[in-house]
Amino acid sequence: MSLRTLDIETLGLPFGWRRGTGNWAEVKAAIAQAVPVQVIQETGSTQWQAELPVDHPFQFGFPEFPDRVARSAPQARVWISPMQRRFDPASSFPSGLPKVQWHPRVLWVGIGCDRGIPASTIAQAIQSTFRTFHLAEGAIAGLSTLDRKADETGLLEFCADRELPLKFFSAEQLQRVPIPTPSQSVAAVVNTPSVAEAAASLGAESGYLRIAKRIFRPDDRAKAVTIAIAQAEEEYRNTFP
Repeated sequence: MSLRTLDIETLGLPFGWRRGTGNWAEVKAAIAQAVPVQVIQETGSTQWQAELPVDHPFQFGFPEFPDRVARSAPQARVWISPMQRRFDPASSFPSGLPKVQWHPRVLWVGIGCDRGIPASTIAQAIQSTFRTFHLAEGAIAGLSTLDRKADETGLLEFCADRELPLKFFSAEQLQRVPIPTPSQSVAAVVNTPSVAEAAASLGAESGYLRIAKRIFRPDDRAKAVTIAIAQAEEEYRNTFP
């Protein structure tokens, strides 16, 4: 890979990353001009870094610069993260560095829900939780739940519309997962003290539970959905289905 062939607008596609917001034109121009560009990569494959030419302009991490306008200071920034950072896409140096963000698909959403839950409620629950914790929906790798939910129309519809994989686990598998908030009332109904948290953890395989379960109900009479979020060590790259 050379700077001539590196395209920041397609950088993450081979790894299944989702492109986020940002000022793509200005960051792309900064890379083409070979001025210093800061890269903060929190998740995802680093294979692309190993293929860079020796004279690349990227500065990885958080180097110290005594003077922001010094020649060595970054003139643009690339975030590679499951976080959803908010910045003005129109901002430019010196008022603010032009920035872009890529989202590796490392977040698995565990789902527990009432029978007959609509896809719209699942969408609202995920959107609300991701906004609360400043996570990017583009970083979702897939959903996971109890195997008896395999015929849940709203859940299947949600995943199909967004081209997300859906994993199912038995109660016996979920029982074996250590989780922070077990529920005996849940265990009495589905034979496991956790669905959302345990399913999220299993979906992420060797990852960790990032967000403990949260119960979402649009109004007092609506059906409820419980979600939890776990982060995998590696991004999900497969395409749907």
